[in-house]
Amino acid sequence: MKKWLKGTAFVGVALATIGTLAGCAGDAAGGKTEISFLMWGDGGDAQQAYQDVIDAFEDANPDIAVNAEFFNTNDYDNILKTRLSGGAGPDVYGFDLGNIETFVADGFAADLSDGGESYLSKLNPEAAEDAQREGGTYNLPISLSGNGIIYNKALFDQVGITEEPTTYTELLAASEKLKAAGITPFAMSAQDNFWPQFIIYYALAEHGANEELGAEMAAGEATFSESKAWADSLDIVRELTPYYMPNPLGTSQTAAQSAFLAGQAAMFPATWILSDARDADLDVDYMNFPTTDEGSDAIWGTYQVRFGLNPNNGDAKLDAGQKFLDYFMQDEVYSSFLDKVKLFPTTTGVEVGEDVDPLFPDMQASWEGKQFIAAFSPTDPSIQDTLLVGLQNIIGDRQSTEEVLTDLDAALAQYVANR
Repeated sequence: MKKWLKGTAFVGVALATIGTLAGCAGDAAGGKTEISFLMWGDGGDAQQAYQDVIDAFEDANPDIAVNAEFFNTNDYDNILKTRLSGGAGPDVYGFDLGNIETFVADGFAADLSDGGESYLSKLNPEAAEDAQREGGTYNLPISLSGNGIIYNKALFDQVGITEEPTTYTELLAASEKLKAAGITPFAMSAQDNFWPQFIIYYALAEHGANEELGAEMAAGEATFSESKAWADSLDIVRELTPYYMPNPLGTSQTAAQSAFLAGQAAMFPATWILSDARDADLDVDYMNFPTTDEGSDAIWGTYQVRFGLNPNNGDAKLDAGQKFLDYFMQDEVYSSFLDKVKLFPTTTGVEVGEDVDPLFPDMQASWEGKQFIAAFSPTDPSIQDTLLVGLQNIIGDRQSTEEVLTDLDAALAQYVANR
């Protein structure tokens, strides 16, 4: 079954094109096993973090050489698929979960449970469950990227908000307090159509719009209009709009971000603002984004990077790939990698350090036991475009929730008919 929904990292983030980064070339005559490693990268800190692990692995395993190549996100998927289908695929590679069904069916992904028990046993329960797909463990989630609200503590204190909102009702009450005091509650706008997604994905995750629903829709077995989760989530966008930037349709995302960093807006609905907030010397804190009063075991977030192994290059290379994954997930190595890339662990017993950011330990604790639901990102452009336009129309009071759902159904029906 083809899936039209797949996990993404933060919406709108693109990586720049770079050239090849080659590791040790290996020496077959010297008895080394040479394996290839393929990953997306931008030439910055994240790529260097991978290379640091590779260098240390080669030092610890002098009989194995790792040739590493990195490509930008826009090119990576096509390069990986071309190489795998042409029989020259990498031994270890970064995994886009949208490929898992076809990669397993075509024999490009090894079942990691056959030889990878040592590192798989370290996964926390939520990551271990997420790794179980297509009847086996064909991918290893290695980093977690959760989402939530970064808020200005001084502005909360100014209006007498002494405790973080933990329910949707409390969030609305806090927003009303801020607005009444002349403070913009949410640094959210809608001139740039990608930006309103950073509200609805929280609601979708907490109200039950998940991969299973996406698969049912792709099979023509469910519609948007029939989904209470989608209706409730669009209603939440409408209810929160009065707490956005003034004139949201005429305000850019850059202006909304600047308002938060200038201390004029109290809440920013994305964690990637944290480093900029530090640079702006804001006193900030983190909280999960509540969209229900009952609480939820789900949260909008993603396992940002996954590893896969190619079983088609011989047992020696497959065994060496298993050794690499096992080395990568050793606590000391893994913790150092996460500190460098500023992401969160998928294993038990590893914590991010306060030296990365003082809020990171609290953020990690707030996500414990949560099921991470990736952003809904339809691969069919017409569905995605319909959602983006619909969000703008709801924010501008130009369409009702029912009208937007009807438009989404029409785009979905066209997608299903053309599959």
